[in-house]
Amino acid sequence: MLMKIFSLLMLFTISTISVMAQNSSLEELPVSELKKRLSQHHADTMKIKLKIALGRVLLVKPGGGSLEIDTAMRYSIEAEQLSRRIGYSKGIINAILLRALTLNKKNEADTGLKTAKQALAYSIKIGEETGIAESYVVIGQHYAISKPEELVKRMEYYRKASDIFRKTHNFYRLASSLQGDAEMLLLNRQHMEAIKILFEAINVNKSIGNKSIQGIYWLIGRTLNELGDFPSALKYSLLAIKSAKAVNDTTLTVASINFTTSSVYTYMKDYKNALPYALKALKIAEHYNDSDYIFTISISTAFNYTRVNKLDDALKLLRNIWQYAKNDADSLYIMTYFLGNLNYAKKYKEAAFYAGEVTRLLKKIPPDNFNNRITAYNFLAAHYIDTRQIKLAYQYADAYAAVVRSFNFPIGIRSVENMYYKLDSLQGNYKSAIKHHLLSEEIKDSIENVTKAYQVSLLQIENDTEKKNNDIDTLTKAGHAKDDALKRTQLMQKVIMTMSVLLAIITALIFSRYRLKQRTNRKLEESQRELDQKNTYLESMNTEQEKLLKEKEWLIKEVHHRVKNNLQMVTSLLSSQTTYLDNDAAILAVNDSLRRMQAMSMIHQKLYQDDNVSTIFMPEYIDELIHYLRDSFDDNHRIIFNQKIENLNLDVTQAIPLGLIITESIVNSIKYAFLNSKAGIVDISLGQEGPDHLLLFIADNGTGLPKGMEKSPLNSLGLDLMQGLARQLKGTFQIENNNGVQIKIKFIHPENTI
Repeated sequence: MLMKIFSLLMLFTISTISVMAQNSSLEELPVSELKKRLSQHHADTMKIKLKIALGRVLLVKPGGGSLEIDTAMRYSIEAEQLSRRIGYSKGIINAILLRALTLNKKNEADTGLKTAKQALAYSIKIGEETGIAESYVVIGQHYAISKPEELVKRMEYYRKASDIFRKTHNFYRLASSLQGDAEMLLLNRQHMEAIKILFEAINVNKSIGNKSIQGIYWLIGRTLNELGDFPSALKYSLLAIKSAKAVNDTTLTVASINFTTSSVYTYMKDYKNALPYALKALKIAEHYNDSDYIFTISISTAFNYTRVNKLDDALKLLRNIWQYAKNDADSLYIMTYFLGNLNYAKKYKEAAFYAGEVTRLLKKIPPDNFNNRITAYNFLAAHYIDTRQIKLAYQYADAYAAVVRSFNFPIGIRSVENMYYKLDSLQGNYKSAIKHHLLSEEIKDSIENVTKAYQVSLLQIENDTEKKNNDIDTLTKAGHAKDDALKRTQLMQKVIMTMSVLLAIITALIFSRYRLKQRTNRKLEESQRELDQKNTYLESMNTEQEKLLKEKEWLIKEVHHRVKNNLQMVTSLLSSQTTYLDNDAAILAVNDSLRRMQAMSMIHQKLYQDDNVSTIFMPEYIDELIHYLRDSFDDNHRIIFNQKIENLNLDVTQAIPLGLIITESIVNSIKYAFLNSKAGIVDISLGQEGPDHLLLFIADNGTGLPKGMEKSPLNSLGLDLMQGLARQLKGTFQIENNNGVQIKIKFIHPENTI
């Protein structure tokens, strides 16, 4: 009957994995404090660190959604831009890794993995070992733990990271890295190896004075619980609770710790003590409004309520979690526990209804969904045994047996033997019943022997750890004493040598003071006069140069401002003129001109508003341009614009032609590609094409070019304009039909980006 607690515990298996990504103590601070510090700090490097920390914290924020993901992406871009501007290599690496994590969170794992590998290549290139290790961590996180072959890859990358942290004496990161290593070993069913790593993690944390080790104690307790060593599991679970209280931890980790503690008591059939810890875990989960935690913990809490004769409380709790059911599997889980709790309370009539519902829902669940099926088979078999429906009881006992034997789960196999013992006894087949009873006892003895073996191994690990701690303390004390004696000796030697040198210097100074005094004074006076003259001249030159630079920057901004204003004035005049026109062709031509001038005006506006007066950040400019064009046609968002723009800063001489080309292309798509208010998609991408070129690609899924126009397309002003603008960019212009219109502009851009 305790199989369900094991399956519930597995839902909490990956709750500490986010620790591996935490590469700064800043990430231990709340979002509000990080934002406050960001607004107060003016140093570039600290602003970069705070933005990266904010992005990472937002990605693991409980209940976080698209808003947090988008904000994290913005912080990664801003941190990378600022890092490149000041040449801060660590900032560049961590910003790229934040972008990779964000892409992974957006379910763009392939792009995220590629981005993380870029950070690794850059770290190797500049010899930044910490960056290499952090890149390994993030690369590892892109491999799924649910697939055995990918789990092995993640383990390999995590181990590489830990080796580097250990080699470079980065004990802060080694502490969390070891915890991640242990987590992977647990997922790979290497329990004792994981426990050894966890004890090493405890030692490392203690060596750096970190008292927040509740997560490590919890992992040890949870692992021992899975191994069946319940007394030891309870010991470390309670140590985890004590450690959490000592550091005032109120996060979801504490919910996991209390849930594990409750589960240990449940395995020990001490339901009275299990219930308070389950309720504490549920209270924390409700505080964070984490639906997965609430759902899982409520199931376990209801189980314990029933065991202390509080069936009404159990049923009330199960009814409350219907709101968290997301699919048939969740519905089956809830129905299964209605059945199990009612059957335990001997409410067989009510339980029969839920037995029917469980049977119905089982048909909707995939055959390989063993987590749901194993509990359902268990409770159905128990219900039909208790209600003497022998045929159905055998059917579900056999189904339950097939699953637990396929997983070689001893506790489950023993439960199966007990079921067959009861069924054979009910039918009077006492010979077979005794056989199953003996098998059950044999499995029980085997489980106890295995548990004792684990207890011996644990005791050996604890003793080895304590011995290492004592050795470290002894060596540390001896080292301190030796260092103190050496320091005293060195200090005395330095004092004697210093006094001797000082005495010689003083004697020499007294002897030569009179002879050198006048000559030295004259030279000093002459030198001082020369220095004063040079300083005055340099200050004057610096002031003048600073003034000229400021005037130059102001003039450039003023030029862009005036150009923008002039364009705006012309735009306004043309816009006013349209009200007096009654010719549709003329109005259309004026509107086209308005949009072209607006595309140029937006560039000049960005240049005089930004600190950088010579280049345009293309992702931001293109996004604003598309929004303007969409709004100007008022198409009720029937057309979807997909943008894939790399982080490029282009000179104004390239940005203006590109803006005009994009304007012409999008206007043509909106006007001609999607007739009769038809919905559609327009793809716009701009990125590196080879080492020295950029490629602008614009495509729609509309009606395409008219027949014959593809071979000789230059029969309109817009297309002629795009051809001319492509030549201005020293590029090539290509337009073709391919499920709509496709336009490609390939042009020279010698600057490279990593």
